Amino acid sequence: MLASYTASSLLSEEQRAFLDEVAVSFTVSDETLNTIVTRAHAELYRGLARSDGGRASELPMSPTFVRQASNLANRVSLGMAIEASGRRIRIGSVHFDASGAVKHKHTQVFSPPQSELSTAQARFFDYAAYCVREFLQQHNLEHTGMCLPLGVTIGLPVHTGKGVQCSVSETAKEDSLDLCGSNVGRRLCDAMLRGHLPVHITSVTNNVVSALVAARFQDPGACVAATFNHGVNAAYFEWLGNVEKLHSAEHNAASEVAVNTEIGRFGSAGNALPLTMWDRRVDRESRNPRTRALEKLVADQYLGEIVRSLITDFIDRQLLFAPNCPVQAISSAYSFHSAYMAPIIEDESADLVTVDALFAAEFGIRCSPADRLVIRSLCEIVAARAARLSGAVLAALVLKASASNRVVNVALGGVLFGTNRPVYQATVTTLKSLLAHTSTHTRVHFQRPGSDIVGAAINAASL
Repeated sequence: MLASYTASSLLSEEQRAFLDEVAVSFTVSDETLNTIVTRAHAELYRGLARSDGGRASELPMSPTFVRQASNLANRVSLGMAIEASGRRIRIGSVHFDASGAVKHKHTQVFSPPQSELSTAQARFFDYAAYCVREFLQQHNLEHTGMCLPLGVTIGLPVHTGKGVQCSVSETAKEDSLDLCGSNVGRRLCDAMLRGHLPVHITSVTNNVVSALVAARFQDPGACVAATFNHGVNAAYFEWLGNVEKLHSAEHNAASEVAVNTEIGRFGSAGNALPLTMWDRRVDRESRNPRTRALEKLVADQYLGEIVRSLITDFIDRQLLFAPNCPVQAISSAYSFHSAYMAPIIEDESADLVTVDALFAAEFGIRCSPADRLVIRSLCEIVAARAARLSGAVLAALVLKASASNRVVNVALGGVLFGTNRPVYQATVTTLKSLLAHTSTHTRVHFQRPGSDIVGAAINAASL
C-alpha cells in the first residue's frame, strides 16, 4: 500500500514536500515493528502476573470462563449484543441440528430511542427486555414451553464473576453508553423477570470473547480473535495455569480460559508506539486523552479523523482546494469517516473520479486532479501505518498464544476490515511477515459480522 504521489507530475513542489514530510512521519520501520512486538508481548505476560508492587500492566487481561461447545444437539439458544454506544441492540437465535452444528440462525437489530440512552440505566435495561420480547414474538419463540438460554455480549470492558455477575469497568470511548459500575448481568436478569420473559441469562461477556468462542466453534485451531471496529480489542485462549493472578485450588491449571486483553490500551503508559503531531492532536481533542493509544492509531473511529486533520493542515498551508471553496464541513471533527478511505484508495481511474465525487457529495468541494491525488495519498499513508501497527500487535498475541500451541489460527473481524479490504490485506501481510522467522504457524480468516451473537448463543447453550 505505497503512496501513489511519488511518480506523479500533478503536484507542486510545496505539495510534494509536505507529503514527503507526512510520509516520513507515518513510516514505521521494520526495526520499530519488531520492538513493538517485543514490548506488546512483554505487556501481555505482565497482565497475567500477580500484582507484586511493581509497575502494573496497562492491559487488564481479564480472564473469562467460557464453556466448550457441548450438548448442543437440537437446541435453540439466544444471543444479545449491546454495542458500546448503546445505539444498537442485536438479538439472534441459533438453532442447532442433531449433530450440534448450526442449522440456521436469525438476527434482528433494534435502535433504542435517544430517551432510553439519556435517562436512568433502568430504562435502558427495560428497553433491552422489550427487544427480547419483540424478537421472541417475531420468530415464534415465545410459547415453546422452554426457558431459552440467553448469552449477552457487550462492547465495553467488563469484569466477570460467578454466574451472570458482570460489571462494566470503563466507558471512556468517544460515544460510550454510561454503564460504568453497572452489573449488566443482574440488571438484565431483573428486567427479564419484570417482563415475565421465557429466557434465562446464563452469561455476560465482552464481545471479542464471544467472537473467540464462535471462532473456536467453527475452527478447533482458533486461538486468537480480534475485532477492529470503532474500538480495537483482542482475546485469546490461555492455559489457566499461566494466569498467575488466578492461581487457586478451585481452578484446574490444565483447563483453558479466554483472556480479554483490551489491547487497544497498549502504548498508553510509555513510548512504545510512534506518535506524530497529528496523532497527538486527535488524542488531545478526544474524550479520553492519554489513554487507548493503540486504538487511536488503528481503529475505525479514529483513522478518518487523522486523515481529516492532515487535510486541514494542507488547507491551512494553501496546498489543497481552490481559494474560497467551502471548507466548513471538512473542518468539523469526525466529519471524514474511515469508510471513505477504502473507495478512495481503491480508485484506479485516471482522473480519480471517486475522490472528486465523494468530496462533492459529502463536503460540497470540487477537487482538482492534484487535490484528488493529495487526498488519496494521505489515505494510503494513514492506512499503511495502521496495518503495520495492527499486524505487529497481532503478532505479539499469536506468539503469546503459541506458548501452548504450535499452530495458532486467528479470526479477524470488525467494520474496519469489512469496509477497508486494503487495510485487512496489509495487516495480514505484516502479521505473517513478522512470524516468518519463528516456529509458529498461523492461518488467518475473516470473521463474518454477527459472530459475537453466535458466540454468545453457543456459550449460553453449552451450560
